Amino acid sequence: MNLSNASKAELDNVLNNCGWRQTKQRIVLLKSIFDGTNKHFSINQINDVLKENRSYFSLTTLYENLSTLVDKGYLKQITADKQAFYDTDTSDHVHVYDQEKKEIFDYREYHHIHKDLPLPACLSLLEKYSMVITLKKK
Repeated sequence: MNLSNASKAELDNVLNNCGWRQTKQRIVLLKSIFDGTNKHFSINQINDVLKENRSYFSLTTLYENLSTLVDKGYLKQITADKQAFYDTDTSDHVHVYDQEKKEIFDYREYHHIHKDLPLPACLSLLEKYSMVITLKKK
């Protein structure tokens, strides 16, 4: 989803679906998260982006807003190493948590960057990384 250049009607649709009234901070939040690229981020990372855009949230309010976006299906929440990460790609797919970088990657993206990582890499991943797999009953 790309809201970086969204019309008022498109933004209002997301805001209404979340049960939110329109505020400058929420518009900046939505445009910062949904800029047309799939991404993973932690609460601290998105908070830094918001501060760069001169938009300030308490961490509690930010958690509540991100939780609503997860509940409404706009974001997926991933927990790795006792930390919450968020993904704008809500489809079912495998993630790799890089403990050294403290970042979440899509397995496809991570394997592309680290070509020496064998397929399937489950055993070697468990030694160096946490592999996050979400099972969902259909």
